[in-house]
Amino acid sequence: MRQSSRITFRSTFRIKISDRERDTLIGYAGDVSECGMKLLGDSLVEPGRELKLRLRMRDRDGEMRQVDVDMVCQWSQENSRTGFFEAGLAVVGEAPAYVRLIDGMRNKRKEQV
Repeated sequence: MRQSSRITFRSTFRIKISDRERDTLIGYAGDVSECGMKLLGDSLVEPGRELKLRLRMRDRDGEMRQVDVDMVCQWSQENSRTGFFEAGLAVVGEAPAYVRLIDGMRNKRKEQV
């Protein structure tokens, strides 16, 4: 059961997701929450695999934001409609910087309404 609501994006390319050990782009965030995210990428992620990720995005003020977080793959599948592989990722351990990033995004959206 979902513990927190998701933030989805109009632009698939808003948050870039990199493997921080190899410093290579592996995909983009389809949606995010304080507990995890949906990764959209070009390759399948094996369920159970732990990932050391770096998230990068520009905020509404144009400032580059970067957060490191460890996640584990819960599920993975190919989306035949979009051509992306999708993976549901869950946060591993404590991730205060990641949670602050999501809280900040959620607060900015509330201000716009």
